Amino acid sequence: MYSTNPALQQKMMQLDQQYAQEKTNIMQSFYNQQGNGWGQQPSPAPAQPSAPAANVNWIYVSGIEEAKKHIVQPGNTAWLMDNNEPYFYVKTVDGVGSVTFRIFQFSEVAETTPEPQAQIDLSQYVQRDEFDELKAQLEQLTTNNKKPPVKANKGAEDNG
Repeated sequence: MYSTNPALQQKMMQLDQQYAQEKTNIMQSFYNQQGNGWGQQPSPAPAQPSAPAANVNWIYVSGIEEAKKHIVQPGNTAWLMDNNEPYFYVKTVDGVGSVTFRIFQFSEVAETTPEPQAQIDLSQYVQRDEFDELKAQLEQLTTNNKKPPVKANKGAEDNG
């Protein structure tokens, strides 16, 4: 059925996937236009959910261009997983047809344990009252050194 060329086989598989996805999109669009198949109007969906539901239906795409081209019905959100890159896309269409397209990147988060906060050894520091006492002594010495020097006795100089 397919050629023995691996690159060609891969391309054919991608095209098959794209065809199946497009077929699903067309069927879903037709189903929504027909009022859910029973002549009923579809119930309105929230404009933009704050978080994905537990059962998100991921749509697999082959790159950002395919994700941007993906058709989303007004009032719905599509969660698109990139097959080729570590990205996923969220495409939302509000009730009037305004499109919001967001790109997210997957990155591994290493599990780490929080490091305990370092304990500071306070015994190596001076306490405030000791500091104030030392400061007062220093100011006293400084004040005493500012007094004019006392002249020495001339007789004492001659003996020395």
